[in-house]
Amino acid sequence: MIEFTFDTDFILDNKKQISDWLLLLASSEGFTIKNLHYNFVSAEKIHSINSQFLNHDYPTDVIAFDYCEDKELSGEVFVCQKIVEQNAVYYSQTIENEMVRVLVHALLHVCGHDDKTDESKLKMRKKEDLYIKIYQTSFK
Repeated sequence: MIEFTFDTDFILDNKKQISDWLLLLASSEGFTIKNLHYNFVSAEKIHSINSQFLNHDYPTDVIAFDYCEDKELSGEVFVCQKIVEQNAVYYSQTIENEMVRVLVHALLHVCGHDDKTDESKLKMRKKEDLYIKIYQTSFK
């Protein structure tokens, strides 16, 4: 089950397509989704979470908490639309493309991928790019 909660004015217009896409990606990574909850929160809220749990004193675009057991994905994701929008401008992307990247980035973290080294960042970026293409060609 994939859930979306909106604590800001932002709302995903295409929750069904996004859910179907995330289910496909999880399957491609060898997982099923038991419970994955995406929370869309303010910059202040994500800053607080980032500080409390990761000791980072700044807001970020996405934070994922992994509660998986074996190959069943469970997790809680926090997304800040405001930071996603800022990053879209910075990286010369559409807001939709940047949001899709953040959603898949969180899913990959919950699947066990990390981005702590240059090599692992590159590996994750390649997977993100592949999965974004799948979204754009099959789920839009």
